[in-house]
Amino acid sequence: MSERDPVRIGAVLGRMVQREGWRPRLALGRLRAGWSEVVGAQIAGNSFPGKLSDGVLLVFAESGTWATELTLLAPRLAAKSDAYLGGGLVREVKVIARGGGRPSRSR
Repeated sequence: MSERDPVRIGAVLGRMVQREGWRPRLALGRLRAGWSEVVGAQIAGNSFPGKLSDGVLLVFAESGTWATELTLLAPRLAAKSDAYLGGGLVREVKVIARGGGRPSRSR
């Protein structure tokens, strides 16, 4: 196959994602979009996935009470998040309380 032969766009994008190290960022975006599906409406209404790095998912909780609850559920949240993303991306969940209302979605 030469450089001029047509290549499927999915293959090109897949190689680019791998080469540029975008997989965790794309996975986080997918997880944010489906958070309610992954954890249920009640938890999703009181938490937000903020960062995914080196297998650790950082979740922001609305309050200290929710942070405590989610910390207890962390192994289950990690397993469900990892399964949702297809495996191999989330091995641990860490929870941080963010008081003052709904966690910021800008992170």
